[in-house]
Amino acid sequence: MNMKSYVEACAGGDGARRTEEILLRIVPAPEAHARFVNTLSRLEYVGVRKMLKSRRAEALDLDGLQHALDETIHALRLKKMAVALAGRAPGAVDTYADAHTLAGGAGEAYLQGLDAAAADAVADVPDDQRSEANYRLTSAAIEVRAQVFYPIYERCLRAHGIGHSVASIVRDEDRHLEEMAASLDERRFEPAFAVEEQLFGRFLDAVDVELRAIESARRGGGAVHRPLDAAAGGVGER
Repeated sequence: MNMKSYVEACAGGDGARRTEEILLRIVPAPEAHARFVNTLSRLEYVGVRKMLKSRRAEALDLDGLQHALDETIHALRLKKMAVALAGRAPGAVDTYADAHTLAGGAGEAYLQGLDAAAADAVADVPDDQRSEANYRLTSAAIEVRAQVFYPIYERCLRAHGIGHSVASIVRDEDRHLEEMAASLDERRFEPAFAVEEQLFGRFLDAVDVELRAIESARRGGGAVHRPLDAAAGGVGER
């Protein structure tokens, strides 16, 4: 199954355009940025939690264990990044509570909604195979989104001279997508892919609402954006 076409379709969708617009507002605002990165960490954590609950021992191989470990490391790295970005606001992103995230509950709802859509898509799969099929379908849809989201985020970080990088996460997600694609039924993936775009749009809506509230409180409703082409040089791995 060629997943490149899905990544390209996702990159050309409204979700990708809105992602860039929102990130260009988030990245230069330390408080909002720290909370948003904490949201990303929360999503990685929830993904790991769902992964461990859904996979049976008899279906778990080396790649499966590596996938769970990678996502756990992503959650940890993003949490550390959020704490560093919070800087002089100790405790601001200590937990995954709503007050410590930016639309964290909406982000988790995105994952739960996608998982439910995948469950519907594999409802006819035999009971002993259904959980594994759900895991692969949900993971593939998330990995497609990650292949679009994280490169956009990386460019935004560089554009604003932020000394952090998510390039290593991009490489991991690319490998995970290849692993998921090897055993996917494209007829089942098509509807899940369409639902993912809708659910991600709702998440962005929630992020935008909370971000506007922060902007209104801190900058009187205005925000200063730096275009991506204003970036000077790259940022090394962290």
